[in-house]
Order: sequence, then C-alpha cells, then structure tokens
Amino acid sequence: MPEFDINEGTGVGPVLLGADRASVREALAPFPDNGLDQDSNPTLDYAFGNSLQIEYDADGRAQFIGVGFYNGCGADYQFRGRHIGEYSARELFETLSSLDSGDHQFNADEYYFPSIRMTVWEADEQYDYLGGESRPVYCHVGVANESYAKT
Repeated sequence: MPEFDINEGTGVGPVLLGADRASVREALAPFPDNGLDQDSNPTLDYAFGNSLQIEYDADGRAQFIGVGFYNGCGADYQFRGRHIGEYSARELFETLSSLDSGDHQFNADEYYFPSIRMTVWEADEQYDYLGGESRPVYCHVGVANESYAKT
C-alpha cells in the first residue's frame, strides 16, 4: 500500500499543487491500484477509493488536494512523520496552528489555516479507525495553492 506525505504548500506525495491533469495522472501511474477515476468531472479527480481528491482550477491546474483516510482506502497518508489518523482532531489542529500565523480557536467542523493553506474537516469519533472510534479525528485534510482561498 502506498504511503504519501501531506506537505503544506506543496502537495500530497507525488501529486503537486499547480500540476496539470496529465501530470497528476502521470504521477499516480506507478501505483497500478490507484483506482483513478478517469471519468471524473472536468474539475475533479479521485484516486485510492476516493481518499485522494484533486480539484483543478479554471486553467486545469491542481489547486486543492484533499485526503480522507479510512480503513481499506488503498493508500496511507502521513503528516510530519505520523500517520494522519494517529492525530486526534485537537492535536492536529494544534499542530497546524503552530505552523500557521495568527491566533486560532479549535473548530471541530471545518477550518482553513491561511498561512500554510491547509484545511481540516469534520472531526468525529467514527473516523478513528486506528483507535477503535475512541476519539475525534478529522475525516479530511487538504492542502491548497494561493488562489484556493479566493474561490
């Protein structure tokens, strides 16, 4: 199972912010079980059981890359050396807050960190498949380019 790093300001694994659709598909080609949905709509691609979402801007460049993590999704995702599901929602929020400028108040629903251009969504215990649903974990984490916040 491939394991991809989530990198603020850059992308997720081989999928880079700013890449065109052909480059994204080429980057995922070495992973034969990527499940890339070739019939996606014009602005989105999904791979690895829809756990990897790539959103394209009007110029056809990746402007947002989101990951959802669940058991059996076909890929694993890490942030700063830890599986993303190992972070409780509060711990991930605090980690991202420490990387971003400004003052941030914990939000379990959704939050955008503007300096590092990262998002988190929907913290709930049901997403804690690593810990037996014992603590709130964000179901989705994303990285964005500079223009994403303007859309």
